[in-house]
Amino acid sequence: MKYKNILTLIAVSAASFFTFELSAQDSPVSKFEYKQMDSIQAVYERDKAQTQRAEDVEKMTDAKNEQSETKAKAKEAARIEGEADDAAKQSKNALKSEKKAQKQRKQADKQAEKAEAARDKSDLN
Repeated sequence: MKYKNILTLIAVSAASFFTFELSAQDSPVSKFEYKQMDSIQAVYERDKAQTQRAEDVEKMTDAKNEQSETKAKAKEAARIEGEADDAAKQSKNALKSEKKAQKQRKQADKQAEKAEAARDKSDLN
């Protein structure tokens, strides 16, 4: 009984091994098929290279466009900063002028008071 089981196991293993070997073998590839595969591979590589070049050109165009947009934004920011600086200077000058005017008004008020006091004094004499 043991021998029968062992022989059956060996026979089944050998049969599966030979079946696997037969299925693993392909029919021989002809020269025409090799040339055809090489041609297809060459076309694929050429298309791949062409696609890569197109992508590179597109990326370069995008980068140049982004660079020009960045330059335009920087130029606009510089213009706005210049305008803000000018507005700040004008505001500072206006503040100085207003302080000066207030000081002159105060001095004028003091002089008017002195003049009025002098008139009152002279009227009394």
